[in-house]
Amino acid sequence: MAEIKCPKCGEIIKISKDDYNALLNDIEKEEINNRVEERVKNIEKQYDAEYKLKAKETESEQKEQIGKLNNEIAVLKERLQNADVKTKSAVIAAESSLKDELQKKNEEINNLKNEYEFTLKAKDEEIKRWKEFQVGDSTKDLGESLEKYCKDSFDEIRSVAYPNAYFDKDNDVDEEGKGDFIFKDFQEGIELVSIMFEMKNQKDTTKTKHKNEDFLQKLDKNRKTKGCEYAVLVSTLEEESKLYNKGIVDVSHIYPKMYVIRPQFFLTIISLISTMARNSFADKKKLIEYQQENLDITNFENNVKTIADKITNDYEKAEAIYNEVDKMCDDIIKKVENFRKQFRTATNWVEKAKKQLPELEVRKLTRGNKTMKEKFEELNQ
Repeated sequence: MAEIKCPKCGEIIKISKDDYNALLNDIEKEEINNRVEERVKNIEKQYDAEYKLKAKETESEQKEQIGKLNNEIAVLKERLQNADVKTKSAVIAAESSLKDELQKKNEEINNLKNEYEFTLKAKDEEIKRWKEFQVGDSTKDLGESLEKYCKDSFDEIRSVAYPNAYFDKDNDVDEEGKGDFIFKDFQEGIELVSIMFEMKNQKDTTKTKHKNEDFLQKLDKNRKTKGCEYAVLVSTLEEESKLYNKGIVDVSHIYPKMYVIRPQFFLTIISLISTMARNSFADKKKLIEYQQENLDITNFENNVKTIADKITNDYEKAEAIYNEVDKMCDDIIKKVENFRKQFRTATNWVEKAKKQLPELEVRKLTRGNKTMKEKFEELNQ
């Protein structure tokens, strides 16, 4: 049995342990609900003030533009009274143009109002979801409830605000680990921006109190591993921190392109980052085109080099054959010269032999040789 002392009368009340735990649980839930309600009221006040200020600015701008246009129309009408037919026609055309411009301005103002009404409605829905966002009983439930809150928030505006975007859980597990969600938006087939999200939630009664900085290093590592440009930690940790309760905190001085936000600013951070990316889309597109042109030039140069290398290789082979043939020609010339030399020597010997032929006459050969002379005489007979 547990004892509770009344702070007013001092009476000691004995209750069972189960009743004591139930009473304590009710007190915790009431405290949590009070905190959630206080945050919701602060958000509602902030959004209401922003909307009223913007509406007032828009109405003031509209009145100023209409006043200017009316003044211009009045001036043109005055000129029209004192002008000839040609001038009147020009003034009428100008007046028509101004009316068209006024109509366009009114349409722009209406579109702006509709856009703010849509934004306000989205914020109201976000506040509603934040009111319905309840803390679970375990760490696993807490994380899943925060992930579901963010996933549902994005899916509600996906078709209108981000029709070409990808947003889903990071299920690609590797040695480096994984994040919770990856967001990627595209335009004309070109990736505009990519964000790695990590969701961290913690119950007030949890003994181990984590800090946001405990998860930044791992988040930056996951961002680099998955090739994302930005990293965002969606966190309810350090709930009493004035810094993080501002909603969006830039921690790029610790890790590049990284933010820590409260859950109710989940759609806001996506909008801000996507807007910055769309503003730089033209430059990014030109850069891709420039890289493609350089790639084409590089491929052309590589093709030329390949052909040049092939020609050089063939030329070197042909040159080697030419050198071999030239060497063979030199050998042949040497052999021909040697043959000519031998031929001349043989010719000289032939000439010398021809000169000796007259000496072969019988008379000359038998002169002074009695025996041979008798033999030839006998042969002749």
